[in-house]
Amino acid sequence: MIRFFHYLQYIQYPFTVLAVYYIFKGSFFQPNLANVGIGVLCMGIAFALSSMGDVKQISEKEEKVFANEKKFRRTSLFLLWLGYLMIFVTAVFICQKWLLNNEMGEQFYQLGLNCFPLIIAVFFTLKQLIDKKEYHELKNKKNLLAERINSESTSE
Repeated sequence: MIRFFHYLQYIQYPFTVLAVYYIFKGSFFQPNLANVGIGVLCMGIAFALSSMGDVKQISEKEEKVFANEKKFRRTSLFLLWLGYLMIFVTAVFICQKWLLNNEMGEQFYQLGLNCFPLIIAVFFTLKQLIDKKEYHELKNKKNLLAERINSESTSE
């Protein structure tokens, strides 16, 4: 099952390409808020899929974050803050349907609905970061215990 989720995370790349395509198309080439909304939806899906990796695979950058409690706390608080900010922005976009009461209001409403996967993805990423930290600490304690046992057995 872990292998399934590990390979599932690679589906993020096509969604990332689609996100970039639709956001650029809707922002620069054919200005349309609906295309930006589709791009945000694809970005949220890609971001959520990227958090499905194995917690046992820890990069060097993550090692540095886990080694420094202040950096870990700062990173986790940033992700939490980002999640709450996305909830607020999504609520503002959704409220535009009733505040503007025209075609732009409907487009902002759709954009707000397309932001939901992004909110979920931020909290998935926060959860994965916490899980990786717990695994990292457990692995370090296990290695430390093994070193103590080896040192005690060689000293006798």
